[in-house]
Amino acid sequence: MIPRQVLDIMECPSCGHPELEIGTRRQPDLVCGGCGERYPIVDGVPDMVPRKKVQQYRYYRTDTLLNLIAPFYDVAAPLMSLAVWQCSPLRYVDMAHKAVGRSAGGAYLECPIGTGLVLGHIQAEHVEGPLIGVDSSWKMLRRAQARFEENGMASRVTLMRADPERLPFHPGAIRSLQSVNGLHAFHDRLKVLAEFNRVLEPGGFLSGSVLVRGQNALADTILDTYERYGVFPMLRSREFIISELRRVLGYPEVRHETYGSVFFFSSNKPGEPPAST
Repeated sequence: MIPRQVLDIMECPSCGHPELEIGTRRQPDLVCGGCGERYPIVDGVPDMVPRKKVQQYRYYRTDTLLNLIAPFYDVAAPLMSLAVWQCSPLRYVDMAHKAVGRSAGGAYLECPIGTGLVLGHIQAEHVEGPLIGVDSSWKMLRRAQARFEENGMASRVTLMRADPERLPFHPGAIRSLQSVNGLHAFHDRLKVLAEFNRVLEPGGFLSGSVLVRGQNALADTILDTYERYGVFPMLRSREFIISELRRVLGYPEVRHETYGSVFFFSSNKPGEPPAST
């Protein structure tokens, strides 16, 4: 159900205990060896959002939108990318190939995974390490699960629902982390960036993409509408993102390029990889 190599790098998102085990109840779940909290496994997908966590009020309706657009996201996303954001969808696939390649036998994490549209183009049989996809939207995860079952990747990709502000992984457990169009959708991107840094191993590879303003009038109008109606906590400009990435992560170099209204970035966490690599 959950590969041992994935379970071995997971921790309790509630208390941080480093051990989770498969429960013995009739309904499958994961049990924390520290606080005892149980995380249900629904149709093979573990729900790692803590039940005891006090749900904070969030102004932005990002999760509602994601659940709403999930059924037709696979068609809408490429069309929006070409017609509005003016960026070829192949740019995302190229970024994914680089990110998966950088995992080099270690764990690869995509957050958010969405419908698996990008990762679905990767030839998973040539990847040695575990592939993990995390999202907060159940409907997005359902679509991703169906995609991977259809293309034969279901046995290679572990999907789970989790809060990106508290990922259920040990510090330094992830070798390559990719966030496709995630930064403009996270409720608190500063916390998420800090969490990405926590789970990334020394020398690990971080990459992603995000929508930015100031590239074309049509895209800016739509982004302004998104923010006005509380859909996304949008970012501003390329310079803003670069400054924030450097300030929060503290990485010495942030590589970047922009295609239309889509800003692509990549960097490496300072430090040497573990000796075993």
